Amino acid sequence: MTESDEQHDTETGSAEPSASAGAPAPKRALSPWSLLLGGAILVTLMLGQWVWLIAILGLALLITVHEFGHFIAAKSFGMRVEKFYVGFPPAALRRTWGETEYGIGIIPLGGFCKISGMLPEEEVPEGTGDRVYYKKAVWKRNVTIAAGPFMNFLAAAVIMILFIGIQGIPTASLTLDEVVKDAPAAKAGLVAGDTLVGADGQRWTTWDQASAYFRANMGKTISLTYRPAGTTGAAAEKTVKLTLIENPQSPGNGYLGVAAGVVRDRPGPIRAVGLGLVGFKDVVVGTFTGFWWLITGKISATGPDGAVGPVGIMNVSKQAVQQSWYPILLAFLSFNLGLINLLPILPFDGGHIALNVVERLRGRRVNAKVLERMIAFGTVLLVMLFIFLTFNDVKRLFGG
Repeated sequence: MTESDEQHDTETGSAEPSASAGAPAPKRALSPWSLLLGGAILVTLMLGQWVWLIAILGLALLITVHEFGHFIAAKSFGMRVEKFYVGFPPAALRRTWGETEYGIGIIPLGGFCKISGMLPEEEVPEGTGDRVYYKKAVWKRNVTIAAGPFMNFLAAAVIMILFIGIQGIPTASLTLDEVVKDAPAAKAGLVAGDTLVGADGQRWTTWDQASAYFRANMGKTISLTYRPAGTTGAAAEKTVKLTLIENPQSPGNGYLGVAAGVVRDRPGPIRAVGLGLVGFKDVVVGTFTGFWWLITGKISATGPDGAVGPVGIMNVSKQAVQQSWYPILLAFLSFNLGLINLLPILPFDGGHIALNVVERLRGRRVNAKVLERMIAFGTVLLVMLFIFLTFNDVKRLFGG
C-alpha cells in the first residue's frame, strides 16, 4: 500500500505525534507496545511454534520489499516521504532519520509508505513546497506507484534463483530413504540406506525406472536385487523374492513400500539464474492458471483449493516451513501481492495509476470528494473480502 491507504493513520489507533501538526518527531522511541510484540514473539518461541514466526517474518519481508519500491522511487523523484512502516500502528518501535519516520507496527497485516500530498487538500509538513506527490508529473507518480508491485515481481524471481542456487535441484535416487513398516520391502528385509539395483534381470539407473516397474507389476512376485547399506560393488548385491501389493494411495498400482532418497545437484551461478527464471515463469503461469480456474468455476472459491485469506496463508505457510518448500510459497505470495495491487481499484496501487491516467486525459484532477468516496467504496469492498476469506479459512480449518 502507498500513503493514501494510510492517510488517516491517526484514525487507526496510532498515537504517534504528527510532523504536520508541528510536534517534533522523536529521534528514537521504543513504545510500551514493544512489550506486547516482544512478549508475543517470546511466547511463540517458548511454545515451540517457531514456524509461525518464520511465516510472519516472510510476509513482513514481502511487505517491506513492496513499500521500499514506493519509497525509493518517491525519493528518487524528490517527493517527501513522511513515514515508512512495516505493520500497522500502534508502533512498537520507531525512529526518525532525516525527514522520514521509520517504524514497526504491532499489526502484521500490511505496511505503508506515507508520501506527502497524495491528496491536494491534505496538510503537509512545513517546508515541503513542490515536493508533494500531486505536483509531480503523472509519469513520475505512476512510476512511484508501480514500483511497489514491480519490487514484488523482482523479489519473486530473486527468491526462486536463491532457492535453486542454495537448495539445489532434487533428484530421486535408488538409495532408500525410508522403508514402510509391514510393507513388502520391510518383510523382505530391506532397510533405509539400501540401494535398489534391479528386478527380474533388469537393471535400473534411475528411480523413475524402478517406480514404473513396481506400478506395473501389482500382485506379482518379483526377484528384487539390491545392495545393502554401506556396501559397494556387484559382489555385495543380494536378491530377494517378494510380492508387490496394491498401493493404498493409488489403486491399481503396485507397491513396494519404500521412499526414494534425494540427491541434490547444486548448479553454478549462471545456471542457477536460468533455472530460477524458469521457476519464476512457473510461478507466473501457476498464478494466472489459478485465477482462471476460479473465474471459470473449475475450482470453487470456497472449496479446499479455493481462495485463501490471512488465516489460510498462515496455515499453508506453516506447512511449507515444516516441509522445506516455504521459499517457493513466498515467491508465489510475492507475485500475487504485486499482481493484486495492480487492480484498478482504490486504494490499491492500480487504482492510483488509473486515477493518474484519467487526470492526464482530462487535463485536471478528480474532485477530492469524489476521490474520497472512491477510496471509501474500495475500502469497504476490501473489508468485505477480508471477512469472506477469513470465514472460509476458519471453516476449512475446522472441517466445515
